[in-house]
Amino acid sequence: MKIALPVLLAALLATPAPAQVSSAYTRYTLPDDCTRIAASDGEGDWADFVCPGFGGYPFVIRYGDGRESITYGFATASGMSTFAAFNYANETVEWRIIENGETVRPFAAIQRWRLANSEGEWAHQMLVVSRVGQPSDGGACPIAFVAPTDGANDRARDYADRLADDFHCGTDMPVIEDLISPFVGPPN
Repeated sequence: MKIALPVLLAALLATPAPAQVSSAYTRYTLPDDCTRIAASDGEGDWADFVCPGFGGYPFVIRYGDGRESITYGFATASGMSTFAAFNYANETVEWRIIENGETVRPFAAIQRWRLANSEGEWAHQMLVVSRVGQPSDGGACPIAFVAPTDGANDRARDYADRLADDFHCGTDMPVIEDLISPFVGPPN
């Protein structure tokens, strides 16, 4: 019995702490905080920017004809189609991060989007939850489109925490809440 207690204590102390999930926030202003990596040379109105995100993970904003799309992390391709309506993303990104020992990495991003109605007024909004592309796989894409109703932020975090790590971009279908499905269109 005297030997079992020290062995049990040693085993408990050697067990790694469970991973902790939390949020971190970054803000940006275009074009001040981002680097323009491509732009139109007179043909159309478009530009691509790379912006600093959380923990060395960048994100790319593609702007064209009054519409934006954003891809988070280390992606090998643009991970998000834009919406049909004129739109823009809010300047604050909520990064869902996991801390496991000395490793801290973002696995999802949540950002509020505003969409114009047919008269050009900023009449609609939603939260877009995206998988953050990791250096090892590059898969970055939207995983949920969340309606701006009571509890939207909590639902967005729940989608991020449950879906992001196991989501397969290009294969799995994102969650589209009913209230905003007319604005989202078919997933890419």
